[in-house]
Amino acid sequence: MSSLIDALKCLLLPSAKLSPLERVIFDAVRVKLSTPDAELWAKQLQVINKIHRSPDKREVNLFVMRNGKSEFPRELCFEKDGEFKVAVVDLMAKRSATKLRARVWCVNGHVFSIEYKTSSRVFEEMAQGEWEVSCHIETNPS
Repeated sequence: MSSLIDALKCLLLPSAKLSPLERVIFDAVRVKLSTPDAELWAKQLQVINKIHRSPDKREVNLFVMRNGKSEFPRELCFEKDGEFKVAVVDLMAKRSATKLRARVWCVNGHVFSIEYKTSSRVFEEMAQGEWEVSCHIETNPS
């Protein structure tokens, strides 16, 4: 019964707090960006007030909600518009051979999603919070 209640809470009251894994991924991207882009990246992540995680833990979408609508502040957006892959982040568990590949996307000039090749849930369970990270910038956002 409590697992049903927890599932309903996740659906109805989505968390706006990044998980430790998500934070590591976004930080890995930030340190590879130019200083102005890195500063804007950090500001974008600070204003996120809704996070949707797919049930299979293969996708994370970030939103700024205002008056019930997704409305990202234009003053915090990058010059590059449209949809583009910012980076590919590879994580490897220190205690096992488990790997996870994350693709980080921007949409309309702001950070929007992480897409995982496989479920992040399995990786997090195997890695137990200990992983190595490498990041490759695919498209500079400015």
